[in-house]
Amino acid sequence: MTVAIGFLSLPAELICHILFLLAPRDLCRCAMTCKTVRNAAQDSIHVQYKLELYAQGFTETRTLNSIGVDRRMSSLKKLVTLWRSVFHASTVFEHAVSPVSTYAAGIQYMKYGIWWMWDNGNLFIRDCNTNIKLSHSFPRYERLSQDRLPRSVRSVVFDPIQDLVVVVPLPAICIVTGAEHNRHIFSVEFRLASSLLPHPDSVDASLECRHSFEESGHYRVTFTQEPVICGDRIVVLYCTSGILGSNEFIQVIYWRKGYAKSYPLREDVAGFHLVDEQKFVVIDTQGVITLYTLQEHGSPQRRVMYRLQESVRAPFYLFHATPFHGATACPDLEPGYVPSLESQIIVLETLTNACPVILVIDMVIFSGKALHSETPVEVPWSEWGPQYTCYFRHHPSCQISVFGSKIACALPRYALLRPLPLSTPKGLCTDTCFYVHILDFNQRVIARAENIYDPNLPTRLICKPSDHSHGPIISNRPYISTICRTQFSPYCFARLFLEDDRLTLTWLRDGAVHIQVVSPVQMEVDSNLVH
Repeated sequence: MTVAIGFLSLPAELICHILFLLAPRDLCRCAMTCKTVRNAAQDSIHVQYKLELYAQGFTETRTLNSIGVDRRMSSLKKLVTLWRSVFHASTVFEHAVSPVSTYAAGIQYMKYGIWWMWDNGNLFIRDCNTNIKLSHSFPRYERLSQDRLPRSVRSVVFDPIQDLVVVVPLPAICIVTGAEHNRHIFSVEFRLASSLLPHPDSVDASLECRHSFEESGHYRVTFTQEPVICGDRIVVLYCTSGILGSNEFIQVIYWRKGYAKSYPLREDVAGFHLVDEQKFVVIDTQGVITLYTLQEHGSPQRRVMYRLQESVRAPFYLFHATPFHGATACPDLEPGYVPSLESQIIVLETLTNACPVILVIDMVIFSGKALHSETPVEVPWSEWGPQYTCYFRHHPSCQISVFGSKIACALPRYALLRPLPLSTPKGLCTDTCFYVHILDFNQRVIARAENIYDPNLPTRLICKPSDHSHGPIISNRPYISTICRTQFSPYCFARLFLEDDRLTLTWLRDGAVHIQVVSPVQMEVDSNLVH
């Protein structure tokens, strides 16, 4: 005779094992159904770790494979406590890179604690990691001469996690007689960053990128923005200009397999961003954001079109987002946690002289749900903007860096023209220095903070755009505001980079780039943080 046993009659260990198999969202809902399930979830370190990982919007990397769950929970809790509402930061790394030109400020990059810059024919790479377990095997300071690169270089792009340097020589003017298919327009080279020798993982050290012209004439090929490396793919946005006008295209390059393909874009492109290896977004001059999916064989597919509110439209836009975190050939370089795609934000900066603004967009709108539509779907602003965006006034001198669900903002000049929401607390001097503000848009963290918020203990300061604005509010999504009390000099300030546990700031003066890495001072971890 078979006896039925109810779920709640099972041993607590078995209930926990079943809960652990659920997706985090379902696990949260299940834990609220009754006291038995809630107690089982609270007593399991494995379940609590999974819930906290989900709440913070993180994904584990391979560096945690050999670490027990207790230690993982401890490291995750330390990471959670770093960005308080008001915190101090200590310098963990300083270095000066020279000689550089005076215009090098705009061409600096950073990823996984590796800083690099392409300047005046030289590639500078600097490992700023202070934890030896996370430090890659790059030389502590590397200056690579252009003698080892092609003479007329248009772009040099670096991916530290694959030890890959992509070199793109300057395209030549194409003289086309009649319709020409597969005309060579530019080349791409794949090299090791550590030696500039050909990359061994690529079938070919150099690849010719080709384009089909329908009409005869003289055509100029220009890159609309720097090439983007995303795992096995490199995407180049370029424009062909002739007597009949100009058109935008993307070249998708499979650098390991050694082939490339060109595809036309339908939009009058005003901005472009590669989301991941499968998706990219284009914004046009009419204020429509279009999500595309990339196919290995076949043209990119238009999936969803999000229409912007009229006040956000501009002739040009700049995207700010987290550097792509994919599978890496250098696992020792990875931190323990990286932001999950559904918890990330993307910041759209309008490039206009009229009234510049930034629009913070929740990247959950680019999730897998949108990829199943076979025909393009247009979504009006009223159906996505108020729910998934946050809108702020902006100033061109305000430096922005995005990592995960957070934005770091610094305003080194024109203090009287301070954009919202960068309001400095009373008592902090702004005459001879500036401060870095951190805004967090993780809605799960905000929901938790709202439940325990105490105005007398401002560890989590929750704000809304309506708290600062006297004009119309087109979106009012909440965010957590924090500020670093450490003072930074505005003199020759160049760039700001935010990563999960650090801020990197650079200054360009006396023919050198001065790099300073600061990290929040670790506060005591509350043992009851995770519930």
